[in-house]
Amino acid sequence: MIDRHGLAENGRLRLASEKEFRALPFTGKPDFRRGFPAKVINPAESLPELTYTSSSSGTTGDRLVTVVHRPLLAERMAVTAAAHPALGERLLGAENRRVARLAAPNCSDVECATPLSTRADRTLPDGTLVLSVSHDVLATPDAMVDRMLEEITDHAPAWLYADPTHLAFLCHRARARGVTRLPVRAVVLTYSLLTYAARRAVTEALPEDAVVAEVLSMSEFGWFGIECAPGARHLNEENFHHEILREDGTEAGPGELGELVVTSIGDRLSPHVRYRTGDLLEPGGACACGAPGRTVVHHGRASSRLLDGPGGRAVTPRQVDDTLADVTGVRHYRVDQSEPGTVRCRIITSPGTDPAEETGAVRDRLRALLPHVERVEVGTVAHIEAERSGKFATCSGPGRVREGALL
Repeated sequence: MIDRHGLAENGRLRLASEKEFRALPFTGKPDFRRGFPAKVINPAESLPELTYTSSSSGTTGDRLVTVVHRPLLAERMAVTAAAHPALGERLLGAENRRVARLAAPNCSDVECATPLSTRADRTLPDGTLVLSVSHDVLATPDAMVDRMLEEITDHAPAWLYADPTHLAFLCHRARARGVTRLPVRAVVLTYSLLTYAARRAVTEALPEDAVVAEVLSMSEFGWFGIECAPGARHLNEENFHHEILREDGTEAGPGELGELVVTSIGDRLSPHVRYRTGDLLEPGGACACGAPGRTVVHHGRASSRLLDGPGGRAVTPRQVDDTLADVTGVRHYRVDQSEPGTVRCRIITSPGTDPAEETGAVRDRLRALLPHVERVEVGTVAHIEAERSGKFATCSGPGRVREGALL
């Protein structure tokens, strides 16, 4: 900004008088939020124009600003999407490239949590429309829900980029308004663990020919894995080197859990070398689709695991969700464990179901999964709060599962 006025030289501010100083434009928080770092750093030190900057959601407590070259980010997306040709065609081959995004405000690159935000406020430079939603997603008021549905219809996106729980919430609320189909033909689900309940809600609310797939992504990297048409998750091993490491630092084999450690390839701007993600993956077997890249099962965050009693084995959010997969009357759930001997589960049930029956089914399955937990409490509630980051967690563990080590 300063160089446009000819008032900076060699990275140092050069002012001849107070009058010249007062000729500088005002800046404020919006300038630094929108422009960091390329537009608020001295041009002698600024990053290239083809730079994309994003902030992580703060799932682990700290938000991280990441910069990457836009062409590299686009390449990672295209290479990853190639494992699902039908989805890739909807995303990259269609004439209509409009996108709408629905996720926690912390993940959306705009200040979209306020009901007063305008559509212009929530439209990114590339034309992506960020839908307005409350930070506590399940507490989103009716007016914001109505506006989301109106904007999706008006924007007519080719595809929707969404957090599974956020989109499932919108689908439920849409059905309650008599809207049985969202006008979207492709959906990418990312940001948080995809549950069976969320997938059911999303697929039921889309046209029959719509394509839905889970994408493994992080603010630091963009896309690094995707669900193929048969349902396996393939890693992008052209743009990344992935390690799935057990506690002793060796590679996990099929059927074993390991922490995902990522090294970016070809990133000269902000390379990541052996970057610990905190996510748990299980290496999978061969996939019939023929797509390149190892297959994996995503088990969620290591910090979200439960313990099967004092000194017992760790149980991942994926294992919990697999256990509850056939309890179809549950829309949302959260399992909390503050100490190894007790588990508390809150559930939100669908209208027309018997809450007592659903509660009993969840309790039975959790007891079978966690036989050494002395107390398993399950109850129905009207609301379950989101995390501080705005994401919705299905499990919250005691926080003492091999803390500070791999796994």
